Amino acid sequence: MKIKVEKALFGPDWLVTLNDYPVTFRSMEEAVAFADKLKERIEAPHVIPVA
Repeated sequence: MKIKVEKALFGPDWLVTLNDYPVTFRSMEEAVAFADKLKERIEAPHVIPVA
């Protein structure tokens, strides 16, 4: 998954783009915190249940 943080083209908002899906935030700090937490969760070890 591609995660990109960037300033919105219009207005004061910031965008975190997840592949091609944009998520809007009011500040750079909120956007970066969200992106960092998402990366942390994606990279965390996951247990695959065995049936």
